[in-house]
Amino acid sequence: MADFIAEMTPGNLIPESWKLHVDGSSNVTYGGVGVILESQNRVTIEQSVRYEFLVLNNQAEYEALLAGLSLAQEVRAKVLEVNTDSQVVSSQINGDYQTQDPLLQQYLAKVNELKERFEHVTIQHVPRERNARADLLSKLASTKPGHGNKSLIQEIIKSPSISTTTNAYLKLSNQGSWTYPILQYLLNRTLPEDPKEGKRTKREAANYIVVAGQLYNRGFLQLLLKCIEPGDTEYILREIYEGCYSHHIGGKTLAQRVIRAGYFWPTVIRDSMQLVKNCDKCQRHANIHQAAPHQLSIISAERPFGTWGIDLVGPFPTAPGQLRYLIVAIDYYTKWIKAEPLASITATQCRKFLWRQIITRFGIPEIVISDNGTQFYR
Repeated sequence: MADFIAEMTPGNLIPESWKLHVDGSSNVTYGGVGVILESQNRVTIEQSVRYEFLVLNNQAEYEALLAGLSLAQEVRAKVLEVNTDSQVVSSQINGDYQTQDPLLQQYLAKVNELKERFEHVTIQHVPRERNARADLLSKLASTKPGHGNKSLIQEIIKSPSISTTTNAYLKLSNQGSWTYPILQYLLNRTLPEDPKEGKRTKREAANYIVVAGQLYNRGFLQLLLKCIEPGDTEYILREIYEGCYSHHIGGKTLAQRVIRAGYFWPTVIRDSMQLVKNCDKCQRHANIHQAAPHQLSIISAERPFGTWGIDLVGPFPTAPGQLRYLIVAIDYYTKWIKAEPLASITATQCRKFLWRQIITRFGIPEIVISDNGTQFYR
C-alpha cells in the first residue's frame, strides 16, 4: 500500500481504501454467500446471495469472493483489502498453495481477471471470529427464503459464476465412455434406445450425481468419489502402485487405496488385479510362500509404555497446510495411540515425533517395532 501511495502524483487524489469481508456456506439444498463492504467513511454495504444450485465448500468461498469483487467494482472502489476465513482460497490466490482441481482453476482465473480491474487488491486469511458477520449473512442466504428482509441486499443466483460445461472431465462427446449414458440421463433425461439398456442406465444413475459438470459416485457410507474416464485410470493406478511408497501392494489393496483416494470407475478392482499381474518386478521378486505353516509368535509387553509399534499411513487427500500423511504409534500394553499429521515423511519428522509424543511424555521405550522403513533407521 505504501508503494502504491508513493507512486501517486501530487495532483491526484489518493484513492479511498475499502475493506471487504466475504464468506460462503453450502448444504445439501442451497449455497449462500455473505458480503460486507466498508469504506473509510464508515459506509457499509451488506449483501446476502443465495445460490439455487449445488456447491461445494471451496466453490462457495470462491463464489463469495467473486460476488464481493463485483460489488466493489460497482461502487468504483480502487484500493481493496479482502478478508476471508478460507485458508485454501486465500493461499491459492496468493500462490502459497497449488490449484490442481480443474473447477477451482477456473475460479482462480476469474478472480485474477477481476483483480486486474482494481489498482491494488490484497487478500488475507482471517480467523472465523473476525468474519462472523459475513458468516451469518452466508448462512442466512443458504437457509432462508430470499425475501422479507429489508436491511440488506438479497439476490438469488441460479447458475455458477463460471461455465462448467467446459470442464475437462465432462466428456459428453466420448460416446464410448461408461459415463456417457449416465451423464446423458442426469443432465438431459435421455436414455439409450434399447429398453433394457435404458432401464439399467436409469437404475445405475441413482448412484451418481453431477456437481459442477463432474460426475461423482455416491454411497451410504462414503464420501463422493470422482468418476474417472478410461484414459486416466492407468495413470492413477500406477501413481498409487509405484508412487512415493513403491510398495507394489496386492490387487485388492490397490483398489481400496484408489477408492480411499477419492476415485471410482466400475472396473477398478479388475484393473488393479490386472496391473499387479502384469508388473515385472512383482513377478520376479515376489515372495514365494512355500514354507511349512507354523504357530505365530505372540508379542507381549511387560509394562505400560515400554513397547511401541510405529508406522506411516498415507498419502491422503491434501488437507490445509499441505498435510497428506499420518504417523501413528501404539503402545502394546495399554493400546494407547498417538498420531500426528505430516506434510512429508522424513527421518527428521519421525525423530521429532518420537521425542515430542513418546519420550518426553512416557520415557524412553524399551522396544520400538516398525516395518524397517528408511524413515525409521536413518
